[in-house]
Amino acid sequence: MNVFTLYLLFAKIGLFTFGGGYAMIPLFQDELVVRHAFISPEEFANMVALAQITPGPVGLNAATYIGYRQMGLAGALAGTLGVATPSLILVTLAAVFFLAFRRNRRIQDILYGIRPATLGLIAAAVIFFAESSVFTSELKGLWSNSVPSPGISWPAVLVFLAALAVNAGRKKAGPVLTLLGAAILGGILNLFL
Repeated sequence: MNVFTLYLLFAKIGLFTFGGGYAMIPLFQDELVVRHAFISPEEFANMVALAQITPGPVGLNAATYIGYRQMGLAGALAGTLGVATPSLILVTLAAVFFLAFRRNRRIQDILYGIRPATLGLIAAAVIFFAESSVFTSELKGLWSNSVPSPGISWPAVLVFLAALAVNAGRKKAGPVLTLLGAAILGGILNLFL
């Protein structure tokens, strides 16, 4: 794979993603873990966690990281530009035509149809992370009698419940404090469980 091919790979991910970084995660997983085997599922989960705590959009951080791992600085630049180019072009076009299409019924219908698809992509990301953190095997065992049911990682469940608890009420801990607390709690629980 050369730098231009890497750029096109990330441009494809950027072009077919609507809804932000979390909606990109299933596409990243399919392209980078399944199709091209750039990284393992565990490395992918860790990479997304790191992309969460670094400044900037998750998808952009992930593209930069994967590009750098594959081809150094040129790969990081190709990944970053690749994932950002479609958005930059589409946002520019949207800004130009916004006034003309703002009340167009067909455009509103298209956007109405895209929202549930975006939610579905985010749900797919939730399932991926559940499989790689809370459960000890793939969740497809829940729907098939031939595959054994997955086991549960109790330290991960406790961290999940703690993160949910501190962000469920009106007063939320926020992502930075939640991630820091989860890292500390996870470290402590894995020492004792």
